[in-house]
Amino acid sequence: MTEIFNFAFGPYPQRVNIYLAEKQPEGVAVTVYAEPDRRANTPPPEIRALTPTGSLPILRDADGTLVGQSLAILDYIEDIIPEPNMRGNTPAERAKVRQYVHMLDEALTFFGLWARHGSALGQGVVRSSREVAEICADRYFGKLRLIERLMSEEPFIAGEYVTLADCVAMATLQYAKDFYDVPIPPECVKLQMWFDSFSQRPSAKQPPYPEKQWRKAMGLMGQTGVCF
Repeated sequence: MTEIFNFAFGPYPQRVNIYLAEKQPEGVAVTVYAEPDRRANTPPPEIRALTPTGSLPILRDADGTLVGQSLAILDYIEDIIPEPNMRGNTPAERAKVRQYVHMLDEALTFFGLWARHGSALGQGVVRSSREVAEICADRYFGKLRLIERLMSEEPFIAGEYVTLADCVAMATLQYAKDFYDVPIPPECVKLQMWFDSFSQRPSAKQPPYPEKQWRKAMGLMGQTGVCF
């Protein structure tokens, strides 16, 4: 039995949650915790101890294999459960999926830095920096505009069927929009159409956000003086 321990929300956990809902792999047991809370031992210390970072998601396989990074977890499951294929059927398709996944991962890195250094939620946790927030916001939107230029008229990010790229894209854009109130740039028409369509899938159901954190996070663009 392959076990996955995860949180209910957050862009990295949500990548895995969306992927599992789309893939529906057999022989995978999933435990989802509401949110990290050290005082309530959530997740339990024995789960946190599985990786040096003590963070989720974490995959533990029956042979003792441990994987503690979201993209690596997706790749691992694709390797051990190849069908339905969500990486691409040909070298060209797989390269296309990887290209989008890498760009979206970079976009999320920039978004995370923008949010951490510019929002009220990050105050007291990291040093606030308007300059860092503005630079990273510009880089984040730049990545989305690049993705927009690369997208075709196909129904999904990388082609005719759902791939890892859709899972990573949805987790990123959903988190930005629903938790921080940061929309997709208006000129990204294809990306917005894809987002509106994919949002209707059961896998993309909005996760529960802790209200106290959500109130501090909302309105990130206004908090940091960023506009399109």
